[in-house]
Formats: sequence, C-alpha cells, structure tokens
Amino acid sequence: MSQVVIGMIGAGNMADALIKGLLGRHVLLPDAVWATNRSNRERLAALQARYSIRGTPTKPALLAASNVLILAVKPKDTLQLLAELEGTVRTDQLTISVIAGIPLAVLEAKLPGVPLIRAMPNTSAAVLASATALTAGLHATDEHVRTATRIFDAVGDTVLVPEEVLDVVTGLSGSGPAYVYRLIEAMIHGGTELGLTGDLARRLAVQTLIGAARMLAESREDPGELRRRVTSPGGTTMAALGVLEDRGFALAVRDAISRAAERAREMAREFGGRDGQDAKR
Repeated sequence: MSQVVIGMIGAGNMADALIKGLLGRHVLLPDAVWATNRSNRERLAALQARYSIRGTPTKPALLAASNVLILAVKPKDTLQLLAELEGTVRTDQLTISVIAGIPLAVLEAKLPGVPLIRAMPNTSAAVLASATALTAGLHATDEHVRTATRIFDAVGDTVLVPEEVLDVVTGLSGSGPAYVYRLIEAMIHGGTELGLTGDLARRLAVQTLIGAARMLAESREDPGELRRRVTSPGGTTMAALGVLEDRGFALAVRDAISRAAERAREMAREFGGRDGQDAKR
C-alpha cells in the first residue's frame, strides 16, 4: 500500500470512517489521501483539519494525484458524477464504488476499461467494525481486489461475493445496523415501561448485545446452538422466545432483508438510467 494514493469523491460519513481507519491503522499516511466534495465545503474543511489530508473543491487535481478512487456520493448523484468522470478516469486507476444499488454495468458503461469494484460497507465503519462485501468488475485483477480488501479491512471485516448477491448483502449487513438499533431501542423501552430507569435499561441492553456478539465471534458456534444453550425448558428465555416467534419475529426479519434488497434493485432502476434497468433484468 506504500504506493497507493486514494482520492475520495464525496466527503460524507463513509469517507470520514475510511480515512479514520486508514490513518489510525497506519495503512496510509495523511498526504496519501485526497478528498473532494461537490457542495459542502465546510465538511471538506473539517476533514482536512481533523486528519491533515489533502482537500480540493474540484476534481482534476484529485484525479491526477490518485491511483485509487473511491466514489462515495448519494445514489441520486451517480449519473451526474459519472458524466463528469467519463473520459477522465485512467484505465490504471482502481475505482471503488460504495454507492448503494448502482450495479457494475452502469459504472462500466461510463468508465470503459477502468478496473471497478463495488463495495458495500455499513455504518459501523465509523467505529472500525464494518461488515463489508466486495464484488469485482470485468477489469479488476486479483491485485486490485487485494488493494480494496486492505482498504476496507481498515474499518472492519471484508468478504468477496458475486454481484448477484450484493443486493442481499445490502439487505443483511448494509442495512443491518438499523435492525439491531431498533431491537435495542425496543428492549430499552420494554425495560423502562416495566420499571427500570432509562440509563440502566440502555446500559443493560447494550452490554447484552456486546456480550452476545462477542460470544458469536469468539466461539464460532452456530447461533442456534448458543440460543439453545441459554433456553432452559420451561424457563424465562423460552417464554420470551415463544412470544417473539408467535409474533412472527424470524419472518419479519427475513422480510425486512428481502425488502431492503428489493429497494436496492429499485434504486438501480431509478438512479442508474437505462444501464441500471438492463443490469437488473
């Protein structure tokens, strides 16, 4: 990675998280990171001040200096960005898109010959604990994939998947933190309605989540087996799980993941133009 210079196009939360991870874990030095932002100059200035990276309000200097580009704009801005980049991105510039829902076909139509990788991290990148999936385009080599993996390993765990399942990844882990927050929110509300203080309910619920996640990570056992171990016949946990299953807990989670994946496909049609429609048929 000593020869890598990254150009972040978009200076939002994901760019912030990636910069934090890359610098904090000594993958890159600050002068090897460039960033630009189309409209929010205050945001760009804040990133420069916080991390001592190179910031620029326009793209040409960033494009000239970088050999890895990270596209981190909103889906609705994708076609405008690709129009700006068309004919200016070099075929030796690895280009990584973290734009949700926009398929490789759209990117490759506007950036022919460019090595492209789609990445689907999640918001836990902000605390260097993202689950990120990568999928490689036609011109991306194994070395390009290794480079992308090093970048996203700086903010968590990275896996390689075929593009046909990337929308499912979006539904599972891309949107997944929100499901967990909603569960914890409900646990806190349940605790407070039954007599706990808000601070105590939050402390207990959050630590319960941390402990359960650590058990899963460190034991490598099937979550169903861990669940069975703490579910004594006729006990409190069995009674609680019975309520969740009666209310359709597992089905609701499955349907939530399915709807998020479906929404990713809809976004490809809405924001990817004709290429996005063709790619999703």
